[in-house]
Amino acid sequence: MNKNKPNSLKGIVVALKANFLIVEVDYQDLKEDSSHQFSEKIKLLCTRRAKLDYQGLFIDVGDKVFIECIDYKNKRAVISEVEPRISFLKRPAVANVTLVSICISVDEPLLDMEQASRFLLTAECANIQPLIVLTKIDLITKDDLLIYVNKLKRWGYDCIPVSAKNSQGIDLLIERFRQTKLTVLAGPSGVGKTSLINHLIPTISLPTSSVSKKLKRGTHTTRHVELFAIGKGSLLADTPGFNRPEIICEPSTFAALFPEFQMQLTKSQCKFRNCLHRDEPGCVIDKNLERYPFYRETLEEMINFPLPYRAD
Repeated sequence: MNKNKPNSLKGIVVALKANFLIVEVDYQDLKEDSSHQFSEKIKLLCTRRAKLDYQGLFIDVGDKVFIECIDYKNKRAVISEVEPRISFLKRPAVANVTLVSICISVDEPLLDMEQASRFLLTAECANIQPLIVLTKIDLITKDDLLIYVNKLKRWGYDCIPVSAKNSQGIDLLIERFRQTKLTVLAGPSGVGKTSLINHLIPTISLPTSSVSKKLKRGTHTTRHVELFAIGKGSLLADTPGFNRPEIICEPSTFAALFPEFQMQLTKSQCKFRNCLHRDEPGCVIDKNLERYPFYRETLEEMINFPLPYRAD
């Protein structure tokens, strides 16, 4: 319990429902109230104190909060305080994320390297560790899979290939997720995020849909962010799919989001400290790097059309 407020309990926001927040509280904390006994974690439907609105505090899934005015019978409560966040992912909106697991399918739909880069860079921009999960690997050959894995390694990223169909890579993925506090599954629609969660946590049985044969892309089956337990102290967030995440940063900091650029800059420095790695004299970035054309094109967009990219 919050020692400053003996009648309040600490919990985590696991979902949003209309104008309410679903807060999960550990039963160990609830046992401090001798008149109520629980055998598992309990979820409470919560509103929020007006003072939080006056303070301009937004509450999102993943936020750690204190609740009070608890109605145990109807499982309702009021959020009175919000703890400071250690991180925040803007889209999807999730607080206190420790790992962004970016799901990219190798087929149906085909892997789009520019799209994959955008998801990776949004995680880098939020200063959250990214992990690539290559899904539907049962649809391609081992040689083709190796090409993708090596490509991503050249970019500087770790990846875990998986198949929900034949369970390949699933145990390794579960082990990785259980090593972190809150993992967000992000990625385009139709890449198999929800199917993967159903495989990782069979008890929840989330609805799924197939990829459109006409549009060659998936449809949105997940409509909101929700957290699920995937081990003691570890949570997994399923999120709505979207296909073109915006990269919100300043042009001067954009290159720092590319691990392969940073590897070169650790070995030698550009002549000018404010180098944007375009055509400046003394630039050390190799223009033959695979993602350099994408970097250059996106950088020009940031410079010429700055508003969508400006940091808040």
